[in-house]
Amino acid sequence: MSDTTTNKETVGRVFAEVINLGKLDLIDELFDPDFETVTPQGALDREGFAGYVQAWRAGFPDVRCDVEDLTAEDDRVAWAIRATGTHTGDFMGIPATGRTVDFDSLNLATFRNGRLYRHTVMMDLGRMMQQLGVAQA
Repeated sequence: MSDTTTNKETVGRVFAEVINLGKLDLIDELFDPDFETVTPQGALDREGFAGYVQAWRAGFPDVRCDVEDLTAEDDRVAWAIRATGTHTGDFMGIPATGRTVDFDSLNLATFRNGRLYRHTVMMDLGRMMQQLGVAQA
């Protein structure tokens, strides 16, 4: 199996298992020890990413992130995410609204030895905040 195939499979597992199902124990397997991600909430290491996932799952227990447009070349992978969920818990200081969200993000990553090494996510947080009723259109 090629590295690009393995890297694409890893991306699929991160979203299907770690984010959608909350299997945080897989982070050690799928993420390089020196992993770093840049998110709208700042730069995070593996431990910070685990907290990031926990915060999303606390605010949106039914969160679902579907990987779309996945492409890979050598150690670089890019993909889009369609994220959906119901805001039933506190998130980013916003009390539960009971509203649903449906928004997109773009992701870029570099892999090292078959594990996520560097990652950047660009989310449409403005759209999400509008859907939660905390921002104007």
